[in-house]
Amino acid sequence: MKRRDFLMRSGALSLAVAAPISGAAVLRRPALLDDPRAWVGSEFVSDQGVRLRLSEVTGFRVDAHTMQASLQFEVVGDGVPVEGNYRLSGIDTEETLFLQCGQRGPVACINRLHRSLV
Repeated sequence: MKRRDFLMRSGALSLAVAAPISGAAVLRRPALLDDPRAWVGSEFVSDQGVRLRLSEVTGFRVDAHTMQASLQFEVVGDGVPVEGNYRLSGIDTEETLFLQCGQRGPVACINRLHRSLV
């Protein structure tokens, strides 16, 4: 086997092996409320038909007991949500968030406990 053929075949084989691994990594992203940063760019639809895209996660802070973050959404299409609870459905996730009106669109502030403090 010539060196050039060997390099071409081994390069193609490494790409073929790596493709399923990178695809599997996307399938195993954490839940939206566990690590919202993994969902930036994802679109969600509310029960009322409002389409939102998670555009930014700010104030992300994790300590031994809690995780805090502000989720900044942008409205995709028509319909601007008013302040209140919204059940948001996305690919492989469904969460209920309290959305408030922000300067650049709807914002959800979350504060989650990691474990029992007892």
